[in-house]
Amino acid sequence: MKLRVGNACWHAFHVQHALLCREAGFYDQEGIDVEIVHAKINPKAIESSRPGGERYDEVGTVLRDMIAYGIDIIPDVHVRTPFAERVLGHDEVVIIGGWRNHYGGTAMGAPSVKSMGDLKGKRIGDWYKGGIHTLWWERQLRQAGLSPDRDVEWKIGYLYGSMREAWKPLQRGETDAAIVQNPWVPTLLEQGYNKLYDFDQETKPYGRPDRVTVARRTFVERNPELIKRFWKAAIRGYHFMRIVPENFPFQRYVEAKLRTDNPDKAECLRDLTPMVMMESHFFPLDGQLTEEGVWRILEEHIDAGVLAKSVTWSDVAKLIDQALVQEAWAEMSQTDEVKRSLERLQPVIERVGY
Repeated sequence: MKLRVGNACWHAFHVQHALLCREAGFYDQEGIDVEIVHAKINPKAIESSRPGGERYDEVGTVLRDMIAYGIDIIPDVHVRTPFAERVLGHDEVVIIGGWRNHYGGTAMGAPSVKSMGDLKGKRIGDWYKGGIHTLWWERQLRQAGLSPDRDVEWKIGYLYGSMREAWKPLQRGETDAAIVQNPWVPTLLEQGYNKLYDFDQETKPYGRPDRVTVARRTFVERNPELIKRFWKAAIRGYHFMRIVPENFPFQRYVEAKLRTDNPDKAECLRDLTPMVMMESHFFPLDGQLTEEGVWRILEEHIDAGVLAKSVTWSDVAKLIDQALVQEAWAEMSQTDEVKRSLERLQPVIERVGY
């Protein structure tokens, strides 16, 4: 049973989970032959993601490129993309489960910044304009009575806006606010920095599924067994990646293999993911997301003007079809392998909340 998995973004990490499932033999064991297509789903992605480039957007390209490149499943699509495609008259892309279902970061401010309102005239770190972080920051600023265009300065680039790196320029005084990966938050708090927004706390119990797994509606209808097998392998991968230190050496091998000779030289030079980030990673252990979590993010995008106001709550149920991932989880959750991994991960779940 053949399956083609691609990515909607240019980041190497966005296909790392799929590559891990292939390298670990999970796909083979579930009876599917998976080809992984990296950076072909949006050929302009690398160019358009660079600082000073156009605002990155998948709308109008994902469905087109799924057809052009024969992509069956994409695990990292912006949650708004299927809804925007629907507004354009394309009802073919459906959400079949979760990917980045939790947001392991916290918006942190310098010691002098204790609230969003204190950001007037300040510098905010962001990776690239137009991304998910940008939309979130812009909404928070508007709610605080500030103009995202006039009242703040944007420091753009990987080092300023990547959650795993943003704490460093914040600590050096090069930015006044940034979204920081949670493992580095305690150190910043001890040094007098302030929490502006805790995503884990603010999004419970709905999660924050800002990137989702999609497929074409007709493909799902024709290949339900193939989708179920994909999810069984994917769920095993989600568990595997969060079990450290036991599984970390294999993850390091997979990531290094993916970054070698990557067409984006910035991806080649980037430090490999540290082990401290893996336990609390964003993958949903049951492969699923919540409709409420999806709608909350859509509200942000509607407010930002990047999603039509004609999108309503009723559209959420129409574009989310999790029947197959739910069936896969019902079967996988009874296996000895998953029972062991859940027992191993229980202390982590209790600590981080998911």
